[in-house]
Amino acid sequence: MNSRHQRSSYRLLGLVGNGQFGRVYCGVHRKTGQLVAIKYLHRHSLSTHAFLRELHCLLSLAHPNIVVCHALEHSDEGRRLVLEYCVGGTLRSHMLSPLRLADILDLITDVLCGLAHAHQQGIVHCDIKPENILLGYRDGRWRAKISDFGIAKLIQEQPHRKGSGQTGSPAYMAPERFYCQYSPAADVYAVGIMLFELLVGQRPFSGTPTTLQSAHLNQPVPKINQLIEPFQSKLQPIVTKALEKLPARRYPTAAEMLVDLKDVVVSQETDLYLPLSQTKTVYHSYTGDPWQPLTQSVGNLEELSLSSVNPPVVLQMLMSQDCQLAVLQQRSITVCSQVLDSPIQGLYPSRSGLGLIVSTQKSLWSGIHADLLTPLIRWSMPAMVAVEPHHRWAATVTPSTKQLVIVQLKTSHLVAHPIRRPLPPDIDINQVIAIDSGHLAIVGHGATTGTQLQLWNRRGMYLTSLNLGITLDKLIPMQSSHQWMAVDVHAPQTIIFLTLKPLRMTRITLDICPTVMLELPWGYLFCNDKGHILLLDRDLSAIGGIQGPPNVTAIAPMSSHELLVATWQLKMGGLHCLDLRDFDLDIIF
Repeated sequence: MNSRHQRSSYRLLGLVGNGQFGRVYCGVHRKTGQLVAIKYLHRHSLSTHAFLRELHCLLSLAHPNIVVCHALEHSDEGRRLVLEYCVGGTLRSHMLSPLRLADILDLITDVLCGLAHAHQQGIVHCDIKPENILLGYRDGRWRAKISDFGIAKLIQEQPHRKGSGQTGSPAYMAPERFYCQYSPAADVYAVGIMLFELLVGQRPFSGTPTTLQSAHLNQPVPKINQLIEPFQSKLQPIVTKALEKLPARRYPTAAEMLVDLKDVVVSQETDLYLPLSQTKTVYHSYTGDPWQPLTQSVGNLEELSLSSVNPPVVLQMLMSQDCQLAVLQQRSITVCSQVLDSPIQGLYPSRSGLGLIVSTQKSLWSGIHADLLTPLIRWSMPAMVAVEPHHRWAATVTPSTKQLVIVQLKTSHLVAHPIRRPLPPDIDINQVIAIDSGHLAIVGHGATTGTQLQLWNRRGMYLTSLNLGITLDKLIPMQSSHQWMAVDVHAPQTIIFLTLKPLRMTRITLDICPTVMLELPWGYLFCNDKGHILLLDRDLSAIGGIQGPPNVTAIAPMSSHELLVATWQLKMGGLHCLDLRDFDLDIIF
């Protein structure tokens, strides 16, 4: 590693983007722990003049809807800008699923506010598009910030409004931009395209750059027919005026478009998700009976492979509400005779398939067989537990005393002296999770910061805290390392996919409020309390749905095409086996 790179104040955490002029990484300040975006600029793709122009624009603009430039660094690889980091990614990734109309108007308002400030400072962005709009979460909603001023122009430099070359994104370029002309009205046109795309689900024009140029110059803008009144009559004129072919007939600045947009008020009663789905999810009815009754509610289903058995046997472990486990093998349930000391909290099958760890509220147990468990450690007060996937260590957090305890695990023993660390008294602890073989996170909620991740290593060293802004329900681990999914507490139809390396949040909106979530080899499963089971593929596109039994408490895969579904209501429950091949689903097994 060269000396210049060693002198950097920031440590890289991962690549988050790669563009025409450079790469963008997520980084962290070595002393303060502040997350930043580090934009490496290619030496030969961006001239010194263009680089200085972007730097000038960033330093001369100070607005909450424009990314902040923290520093400039030099290295042997070239120059790099240290910018504000936005955990929500780009507006493009935010458009994977529908947005509420109120959220669409809020985001476009943010963009217009940022552009209005830039226009007041004599700067035209020239490349407004969803990829250059970054998102963060603050004060209960997503906030948009304008980024990438790499081809921005200064109004004072062009008295005849002539540019020095056709650069930008043809799908969002105003007609005059194809003739190297630019003005604040050209930015307004790009915002109009984005607003149309958010409302309808596609841009008004598509095709090759040549086709797009012809369309922007000659084709009329399609009508927006997806809206109900009074929004149709209020928004259609705004979109139409923003997308006028002639700049003189368009909103001259973002500030003037902003005035009209603020007149559109969306109430909770009239809000709707846009774009409207072309085909609503069809939930195919399941009419089968449970093949196994339950006398206890099942709170969790885990799969345990015993590699010591030949041939391998797959067992489904049922976590009961009382203090016993049950084993499902070949569709026969056996309740384990061993009684544990308190209600079962979690099951942790080893990734090597050689054992199982069970946590209760007051102890940790391990063993090869579910009915032959050995106590590893006990504690006097109820605690939350996380176990490293390979069973090398475990961490417990006692909310009442605000104490973290980390123990290194052996086959059936602990290290002589567990590591104990005090926690801040004001943290509202919700969960503790094992991030990887060397790190853990204490998940808490703050009144103003939303969900907070307090990061520690397995040796008990505190690393940093990450404030997500958004408040998430319990984080559910995914198959890929450093990834979880959770429900947005304030928008229960919204699922957040959280990645830690680098920190990123991706949002999708469902047509149900899920109470059970599951990652499968071919995609994702979400189920609500009424038994609606929604299936998505790896690209988060709908595969189909099943109207299963109501009051589902847990779901687990039995094979590539079978689901084990546990239900419970009024002291009665059952296990159902759903064969996905029996339903008309867009999936191949």
